[in-house]
Amino acid sequence: QLLDHDEKRMRFYQELRHVDGWLAATSEQLSLHVDMSGPRVVPFPPDILANLERVQAEHASLGIPVRAGRTIAIKRKAEG
Repeated sequence: QLLDHDEKRMRFYQELRHVDGWLAATSEQLSLHVDMSGPRVVPFPPDILANLERVQAEHASLGIPVRAGRTIAIKRKAEG
């Protein structure tokens, strides 16, 4: 599900469900459009941006998933 985008980035969320219907995994990602000749982050070409706008409009009715937007971290043990 495409949650958001701008001229250079897109944020999307995915769920993987078992054949029996229970939730097996989730994934939320922020992707950047990179020109590898730089490398640097650059705007999407107009046709790609138009597709992102169309998809986000279609996905808007789905709402933001409850599990989206959570923070992640690696918990470290305190030294000492």
